[in-house]
Amino acid sequence: MDHVLNILKSIDVDRVLIGVAVLVGCLLVTRLIMRLTSRLLKKTHHIDQSLHTMLKTTLRILLYFISIVFAANTMGVPVSSFLAVFSVVGLAVSLAVQGVLSNLAGGVIILASKPFALGDYIETEAVMGTVKDIGFLHTRMIAPDGKMIFVPNNLLYNSKLINYTSSGTRRIDLNISAAYDCSPEEVRRAAMAAIRSTPNVLHDPAPEVLLEAYGENAIQYTVRAWSLAQDYLTVRYTLSEAIYQAFRDNGVKMTYPHINVHMQ
Repeated sequence: MDHVLNILKSIDVDRVLIGVAVLVGCLLVTRLIMRLTSRLLKKTHHIDQSLHTMLKTTLRILLYFISIVFAANTMGVPVSSFLAVFSVVGLAVSLAVQGVLSNLAGGVIILASKPFALGDYIETEAVMGTVKDIGFLHTRMIAPDGKMIFVPNNLLYNSKLINYTSSGTRRIDLNISAAYDCSPEEVRRAAMAAIRSTPNVLHDPAPEVLLEAYGENAIQYTVRAWSLAQDYLTVRYTLSEAIYQAFRDNGVKMTYPHINVHMQ
């Protein structure tokens, strides 16, 4: 009890009151700075909206820390000791949440470098899908089968990533085969008719029908056509059906593995 009374007697009330006043003033300044920062970010259109919240949160934590240091220094608390304790605590926390910090850094890198945006269809070494949300720690994606996937940000920026949407267009490559009895001109004519009858096929770049290889039972062809990125799957499936129908209408035979036996 006497020890507690001695501690209370050693406290300088005036310095404590001044420290509290300094803390209140710093908090008011922090609030003003955050308002100005919000207005500035709203006028800055080249910074992604998802990055605004992250920047403001980081700035708010930094300003709170500075305010506490100023107030503690005014009250007579040694700032060097305070910083030393804070650094030790910060080191311990950083080691404990190393994975979280790695994902947080990944989120900042993704939002700053913009390898993809909301609505883009991307593929990594592990997953593929449409980006729905870019968070602090995870990026939410919807897989083609409708599953929601939460991908840690550090995996996205540390791995190979393919963005199928950013260029605006995609090339459709279809591998087809035709009998040796059908000339390449006949096959090309039928395939081009199918391309012309398929909606949403782009004319620039121009579609192509190329002879790919001579197989054991048929000649292999590659049909190339372009579409908008958002129409890719629809055009691909529609064109596949159109080629089948065009081959039937034009007498082009689509063969399958077989053996010809000649008897004498």
